[in-house]
Amino acid sequence: MAEKRVPKRSSAVSYLNFGTIVIALFVLYLVINIVIFLKRPHLSIYEVQLLPMASDTKAEAVIIRNETSVKTGIAGFVNYYMRSGTRVSKGETVYSIDESRQIYNLISGNDYKYTLSDDDIEQIKSCISSFNNSYTKGDFSQVYSLKDELTTTVNSISDTYLMEHLNQILIDKSYQGSLTVHKAEAPGLVSYFSDSLDGLTYEKVSKDTFDKSDYKSVNLFDSNLKEQGSTIYKLLTDESWMLVLKLTEEQFLKLKDKAEISFTIEEDGLHLTAPISCDVKDGEYVACISLRQYMVRYLNRRFLTVSLDMEKTIGLKIPNTAIFEKQFFMIPKEYLTSGGDQTGNKSGVSILKHDENTGVKYYTFQQVEIYYEDDTYVYIDMKAITHGTYIYSEQTQESFQVSLVGKLKGVYCVNKGFAQFRRVNVLQEGKEFSVVENGLSYSIAEHDHIAKDASTIEESQTIY
Repeated sequence: MAEKRVPKRSSAVSYLNFGTIVIALFVLYLVINIVIFLKRPHLSIYEVQLLPMASDTKAEAVIIRNETSVKTGIAGFVNYYMRSGTRVSKGETVYSIDESRQIYNLISGNDYKYTLSDDDIEQIKSCISSFNNSYTKGDFSQVYSLKDELTTTVNSISDTYLMEHLNQILIDKSYQGSLTVHKAEAPGLVSYFSDSLDGLTYEKVSKDTFDKSDYKSVNLFDSNLKEQGSTIYKLLTDESWMLVLKLTEEQFLKLKDKAEISFTIEEDGLHLTAPISCDVKDGEYVACISLRQYMVRYLNRRFLTVSLDMEKTIGLKIPNTAIFEKQFFMIPKEYLTSGGDQTGNKSGVSILKHDENTGVKYYTFQQVEIYYEDDTYVYIDMKAITHGTYIYSEQTQESFQVSLVGKLKGVYCVNKGFAQFRRVNVLQEGKEFSVVENGLSYSIAEHDHIAKDASTIEESQTIY
């Protein structure tokens, strides 16, 4: 009988299948590790920078004055005899009402020439100077505001000179029209500035007061027809005035305990020192500065920008992502002792223990690292001592059970090649960076290297 042959499996095929599987598994392992590596947050090192803290010292202020609006009882064309800011006595002529406009035509048609005084020139220069100090690039509307203010100032000067010669013109022309002269009912300063905030008091100040979207102002000094009941001018009977400032929370916290503040009015560079008081009105932080001089400089303004003199703080700039909170055991300072080496300079605590055989009490020295201390406590790592452990004070001859826990803000310092917690005190927090106090004990210093993101590293982790 013929012998049957059984075909043999190729060893090459078996080897190929096994080798392919091994390579595939290895490639899969590499891919998985690469994906894990890419998804894992990577440690970045940040060098601590020292810089002045950029405190916001500017604030917007609204002016409050003791002002009375003087209204006309009849309709007509107004002729003014006083410049804005002029002090008048009771009974002194301020304006007249010409019901037929004849007097104005006489005045405007008179060919009278005048020379600007030094005060007139100074008034015009003040307008230009204020514009120059407050102008910001890109806001061309301020140019139109300058144009309007210069026009008003020049017209005011021109009309005032014309009014000074009213009596002579009336005599020469033998005028016999309907002219009513009005005198001041009380002494004070004359103002021709009126706005939508006339009659503003401190009690009325709210968040809407600083909203300029609907704010309007007008110059009363013109010869146009005034309707009955219209405001002709305003009389300021008291030179006391107030600036109510809209503050940020940071500014409020720095100013709330101050009784006096030095500041500069940005519009003209005037530097003053005056009493200040802080308050919260309508959910807004405000400050009230009381003044008794220089009101006449700002008769044509309702809002000012002031720069507050506040101490600038030098701090350390670090990323917000570097800051985290950690818990610590709080131990009374009298329980801290020294020992642990030949010099006995190591900080630690005396832990109370009992001999298992005799039950005799004894104490052993346990070295601990201090991360922060205040007037009462020192803060130590919670891994250094077991919760509930009794420690002994040689000063008081008493024992203390470790259980009190406190939190500290800090960063991971990596100067020594591994992560060490260092406490920080945040002075100012921004969107990406914070400014922390410089020169603190148990903290960081300029040029220290810290973990940029605290979540990418663990304490005591070696980095190189």
